[in-house]
Formats: sequence, structure tokens, C-alpha cells
Amino acid sequence: MDTVTDKKQIEKVLSRSVTDVYPKKAQLKEKMLSGEKLRIYAGIDPTADRVHLGHVINYLILKRFRNLGHKVIVLVGDFTARIGDPSDKDEARDQLTESEIKENLQNFKDQIGKIIDLEANKNPVEIRFNSQWLADMNFSDVIDLASNFTVQQMIERDVFRRRLDEEKPLYVHEFFYPLMQGFDTVALEADIEVGGTDQTFNMLAGRTLRKRLEDKEKFVITHPLLEDPETGEMLMSKSEDRGVF
Repeated sequence: MDTVTDKKQIEKVLSRSVTDVYPKKAQLKEKMLSGEKLRIYAGIDPTADRVHLGHVINYLILKRFRNLGHKVIVLVGDFTARIGDPSDKDEARDQLTESEIKENLQNFKDQIGKIIDLEANKNPVEIRFNSQWLADMNFSDVIDLASNFTVQQMIERDVFRRRLDEEKPLYVHEFFYPLMQGFDTVALEADIEVGGTDQTFNMLAGRTLRKRLEDKEKFVITHPLLEDPETGEMLMSKSEDRGVF
């Protein structure tokens, strides 16, 4: 399937439900206008047995890119789910067992398939699991990966800084999450990642690794988070039962 290079259609895809494009929207637009087939993905950790409403935006954006002829990847973070994303968490997440993760995976494919056709033969969606590359990493690999970032960069995150200021525990393994999510980009050879604004730090970590390890650009597309109109709390968390399913 050839890619669509119509300016109006591309502009619509890059504007609808989009908060920011990194490094610049104009750069991604130029690449799409060139006709290059781009690899775009969104990741989801199976930390609950259902997909929440906030993830719908991810898959709607993926669907729009697919309609333009680009390659869509749905990444299941079955390995990263063992740590849990610390984004916007004031306390460390409870680590899930492998059996809990497998149980949570059961409904994901059916639910995502209601948003974007996973069975289509034309320009098929690629489904990947990050345990395929992260589970085989040894300690030497982790050291090499960690050498691309500084502690100062990590503690710049609001959630980590807040915990330090409030003298709440901040565990070393939580620093690994953005490293692993970042390496997903490299393993997938992805050109674009889509996620909520709370994922910006993690997604840009992938941009850093893609540039340093492969000397290639990675674009990041963020979308707004859904909030409870009364409390202002995010309606994006599966693990805290605040999702709208």
C-alpha cells in the first residue's frame, strides 16, 4: 500500500487530538509528504484486564496513520508491566507476577480490535511484545543502556522530584522503566511513537536512544490526558481503577 501524501489529510492527522509533536511538527510533515512509509507505534502495559478509554486516543491516531499507508505496530509491554510505569505516581507500583500479566492480556486484543482492525490483510497491524527483547538482556546490556542517561536527567521528572521533596521512597528499579520503554523504539526500528502527555519523558528517552545508537530520528506525538471534570484527576490509570472502560 502506497502512502498518502495529500497535504490536507496529513495536516488533519497531525492536528486532530494532538498536543505536541517532537522535535517539530514541520519535520514530521515534511517526511510524510515525501511518501516514505513510516513505522508508528503505541505501547500498552497489561496492568489491568481491560483497556481504558485514554488508550482509545492512541489507537485512533494509529488508525489515521494506517489509513495514510504507514506501518502500525501495537506494542504490548508484557515485560515493562513487571515494573510498572512510575509516571505521575506518588508511590512505587506493586510489581505484577507473570501469571497476573498473562491474565490481563486476554481481553486486550479483542478490545483494541474494536478500534483498529487487527486482522486486515491490507497493510496489516504488527503486534509485538517487549519481552521478546527485554527478557534476554543481561546486566552488561543494562549498563550499556543506562550509560546514555544521567541521574540528573532522571530526577528532573516531576514525579521523582516530588517524591524526593516529600521524602518518599524512590526505588532504583523505577529508573529502569524509561530506559526499557526507550529501548522499545530501537528494537522496533520505529520512526514515531504515540502516547499521552504523561509519557513524554519516556518517549523522548526512546528518541535519545534511537539517535545515539542508530543515528536516526524518532518523532513523538503526544495527546491530551482525559480528566474527571469534577475532581481534575486523570481518568487514565488502569492500575488505580480510575480508568473509564
